[in-house]
Amino acid sequence: MKSLEEQYKGKVEVKIYKTGEDFEYIKKYGATTKSMLIINESKAITKLSKETIRKAFEEALKIDN
Repeated sequence: MKSLEEQYKGKVEVKIYKTGEDFEYIKKYGATTKSMLIINESKAITKLSKETIRKAFEEALKIDN
């Protein structure tokens, strides 16, 4: 996660919500039983693998350009 954060720093806005610790996401994204990653306040990723996150970042960059 840290390497991806450095690679995409300043290009993609990312917020990680942890189940049982963070609750402000529920109003916007609904309840979940898994931690999730939110990209640019629009896409929620619940399968938190390096490949899935990388794909989502690349997709977000294509949309922004």
